[in-house]
Amino acid sequence: MCEDTAPPTGDASREPGARPRRAAVRRHMVEQPLAGTRVVELGGGIGGGAASKSFADFGADVIAVEPPGGGELRRQPPFPGDRPHPDHGAFHLAFATGKRSLVLDLDTPSGREVLTRLFRTAELVLGELPPAEVPRLRALIDPRSGPATVWLTPHGLDGPYASRREVDLSLMAWSTRMQRQGLPGREPLRRGPQAALVQAGHTAGAIGLAAWRARRREGLRQDVDVACVEAVLGNVDTAFVNWAFTGVERLYARPAPGQAPVTGTFRCGDGYVILGLTEPWGARLCRFLGTAAPGEAGYDWPETARRLHDYLASHTKRETFDELQAAGVMCAPVLDVSEILEDPQALARGSFATVEQPGVGAVHVAGAPFRLGGVGSEEDAGWRARPSPRLGEHTDEILEELGYTTGERQALARAGVAAGA
Repeated sequence: MCEDTAPPTGDASREPGARPRRAAVRRHMVEQPLAGTRVVELGGGIGGGAASKSFADFGADVIAVEPPGGGELRRQPPFPGDRPHPDHGAFHLAFATGKRSLVLDLDTPSGREVLTRLFRTAELVLGELPPAEVPRLRALIDPRSGPATVWLTPHGLDGPYASRREVDLSLMAWSTRMQRQGLPGREPLRRGPQAALVQAGHTAGAIGLAAWRARRREGLRQDVDVACVEAVLGNVDTAFVNWAFTGVERLYARPAPGQAPVTGTFRCGDGYVILGLTEPWGARLCRFLGTAAPGEAGYDWPETARRLHDYLASHTKRETFDELQAAGVMCAPVLDVSEILEDPQALARGSFATVEQPGVGAVHVAGAPFRLGGVGSEEDAGWRARPSPRLGEHTDEILEELGYTTGERQALARAGVAAGA
């Protein structure tokens, strides 16, 4: 464990109202690396949820400050049995693991007073909010001794579009990422739902970790402005990257008539495989199928394609993968979601974890995104997935930690300022 992440075992260094830092609890001699760190997540959105997830899974006390009724993360489908429930949505169960939920009405003076107290105990704030709300909440943070902040907004906090609100689909459009996806002469296509927000959230989380470290190690407090469009624009999958280096606006992997594709998705006996057919893989595929390779006399891609079709029709994707890999051909099976949990590599690596979620049951979630200790289990890496919180599950607990008396907590609840589960 790095020395800068080791939490103190006593309470002498705590600010008033801070949650008592736990003594080191070691499993396999590895402490969770972010234990003793408090992170405040604001907004209840998908991007903010993605930004703070790894902090919680690696041991930080992540307090999700949620609006009454919950935010977009809880409302996003799918839901078990197609029955909407704020505690059971797939995005909430995936991105809120191990967090604590505090429901606050930040439109009230009392709600903002609670948030001010909470900020005094935190080291990092990750906020995904409408741009107009950021200055109001940022003003509650001490500019000298307060937590580092990362603000995630669609277009950033300045410029002519700063006040715009966007959704995942429009972020794809603004970033040029959608423009590159599609077929010649057809409308652009989009990627899977919420991909832009999740990617922007991961960008915010990464810079948030750097800001947290700078504050803890060097006493340097930073306010970071992350624009979703800019975070997605720099991805190599956008049209901008190819245009900047080639001058070509749209690139398609569509071959000329009679020529092999650069890559391709091909049907086999039980699904699909992807093949890379640039050199040297194209020549290796030809030799595997017994046809002339590109550049050799008698090369005939349509004949090679016919033999490939016949071969694939009689083989499963696993058989195809094993045999073509052995022949040095770039090949991968296109796995169904139902297959990924039983994939041999995923099983060997422990790529997925099972969380017992109250009210839902066993839920499979993605495992540790990286291993801190090399080969080992998720606990060896200091990573642990825990259940996602019920809406407002920890409201009373957190208010008590912040020094509110029983009477004050009851008054906040009666006024609808701070709601419990």
